[in-house]
Amino acid sequence: MMAPCPVHTDFFDDTCKDCRQEYLEMKGAGEPASVEKKYKEFTEERAKKLYEEVMLQYLKAGSTEEEAAKKARAIVRKQCAIRGIPYWPWL
Repeated sequence: MMAPCPVHTDFFDDTCKDCRQEYLEMKGAGEPASVEKKYKEFTEERAKKLYEEVMLQYLKAGSTEEEAAKKARAIVRKQCAIRGIPYWPWL
């Protein structure tokens, strides 16, 4: 662990190399971080329920049925992409 900055004892100075290093160490920078996030299983059943709920929200917000369906499909496709799973034919 690095010693605190001897010059800036009451605050961090962004232009000071020692202050930046001390700040990064305090925040835990450089420690191994989990790169892969864990997501809930995204089944076709869950995808259809999400599609339905999102579409209803867009309809209530004043979107046309066509706009709401397009936006809802985009959201479900995004969830598939996040999880690395293929799209269902109905998307």
